[in-house]
Amino acid sequence: MLIHHCFVESTRELVAETTRRLAQTRASIMLGRRLLNPAWGISGGAGEDLSESVRDRLERGSLPAAPRRVWAAWGTWKTCIICSRSITPSEIENEASIDGTSFRSHLGCLRTWRAETAVYETKQLQRERASQGDLCSLVRDGFASGSLLVLPHNQTWIGRGLNGRCSICRQPVSPGEVAYEVVGGLLGQPAYAHPACYRVWWVESIAYRRSRQEPAKLLLDHS
Repeated sequence: MLIHHCFVESTRELVAETTRRLAQTRASIMLGRRLLNPAWGISGGAGEDLSESVRDRLERGSLPAAPRRVWAAWGTWKTCIICSRSITPSEIENEASIDGTSFRSHLGCLRTWRAETAVYETKQLQRERASQGDLCSLVRDGFASGSLLVLPHNQTWIGRGLNGRCSICRQPVSPGEVAYEVVGGLLGQPAYAHPACYRVWWVESIAYRRSRQEPAKLLLDHS
């Protein structure tokens, strides 16, 4: 009985020592990643470097846009997609599925990811509007005159054989072309648009909604 008791105590001590060493090893790995990753240098300005890293990855397409919905729980030692460090059990782990792939991030990293995504998406909108200046002007004129409604509408579908003219460029939509039909897009009637024209319509709709949201946000910030 005494031998059994000693064996149990010895096993407990061994487990405790192994657990302690495992924690030390994980801490060393995390520190090593921090030292090797320029975005997480020990010197000042790490936050700025992290933002710059996220910005660069978004531009190169190596990082997807930040998710709008996440599931939060305590960390499970998974690797953060933003800073490449493990998310410890004492930290919040945010998980999201993007195109069937799971991504995890620290709470602070998620905030940086979302902030840089908003900047990136704004730049993308500006680029598209600049490259399609004439069509964008037509859409904006339609918004101003009320002849075009701001997307999204009740229903949009894509198909062939749609009869009529494109609501944006005013060119005929031939029966053999693929085109969008937007219900309620033109004075309450179905509207048609070539794919490229529909994209411009969609981009301008986003820009229009954002321009209306920003003044409202400023009023709330100063109230």
